[in-house]
Amino acid sequence: MNLIGAWRRRQRHREQLYGPKVLLPGGPEQWIENSLDWLIGRFGVEPLRRRPVLPSQFVPAGYDGSEHAARELCLKVCAWMEVPDDRIRFSFRMEQVRAAARSAAVHRLHAEQGRDPVAVSGLRATMTPAEVDVLAAAGFAAEIGVLAERELHAEVKRCTAIRAATDPVRRAELSRRAEAIWSTPAGSGSRAAWLDLRSGGHRGTAVMLSASTLADPAAVVAATAHELGHEVLWGYHLIDRGRPDTEALTDLFAVFHGFGIFLANQAVERVPGRRSALQTLGYLGERGACDALAAYTFRRHLLWPESLLPVMPAEVDRAVRIRTFARLATLVKDAELAAIQEGAPLP
Repeated sequence: MNLIGAWRRRQRHREQLYGPKVLLPGGPEQWIENSLDWLIGRFGVEPLRRRPVLPSQFVPAGYDGSEHAARELCLKVCAWMEVPDDRIRFSFRMEQVRAAARSAAVHRLHAEQGRDPVAVSGLRATMTPAEVDVLAAAGFAAEIGVLAERELHAEVKRCTAIRAATDPVRRAELSRRAEAIWSTPAGSGSRAAWLDLRSGGHRGTAVMLSASTLADPAAVVAATAHELGHEVLWGYHLIDRGRPDTEALTDLFAVFHGFGIFLANQAVERVPGRRSALQTLGYLGERGACDALAAYTFRRHLLWPESLLPVMPAEVDRAVRIRTFARLATLVKDAELAAIQEGAPLP
């Protein structure tokens, strides 16, 4: 048995589960510091002066898992992050809307028989045109229209590439990638999405959440805080959407505004009594979210004379607590060494 190979495979598996989901320039720790510098330069230090958002205080005691309660929680996140909510449409039927949009795109593909790619398309409709119309009439016409146009464009591009490929190996690879998309339900694996409805000629933007988040208010808060990062960073054209680290920066934006406990606790979904993780959520991963929470806490301490360890221990999961406090200890030690070398007061 190759013990070294097995160990390396296990380490890669753990990194996929717990580490950042995107490549972060300079490594996660340096990227977090550089990105926090950028956020402070762009938004000032006021978000750091406020206390971190604690789940026990932020989530109403009477939260009942209804769409109304979840929408009120979303609006509360908006208020805390000081993001205007008058042009944001919050909804909790993301799976249905995405299925309707894909189905609408498929119906258009088949209706426009002049399109050459239709012959190789394997995109499937799961809703009839009448069912799509019913959902659109229920208030989701704007979201369905924007997403359907996106689905149609992506499918035509995929199929055109397959038809144009002359190399059999390349064609097989393109077909394999397309089949993976065709066989996966629209929007699967995602808890939330932000849409710029203005691209379809409509007013405002939309934050769509999965119905599966309704039962867990912490998931509603974490997902909403992330999507509101898109509302600010993308909606106000502060960063390029093509940046490879844009999703991770959006996670960090939520941490910067005090929602780090929610993001770190939600980064990995565990089964009680089992050590293995079921699902990873977010883009910083548990390790990145913990490191970001530690950096956020340390920077708050430098700005505001309070304990490095506020009331967080009772609010964070055990694994998150261990990782966060270990990184926080490293940040304190590094700052003390730097202060000693420079002859400056200790932080």
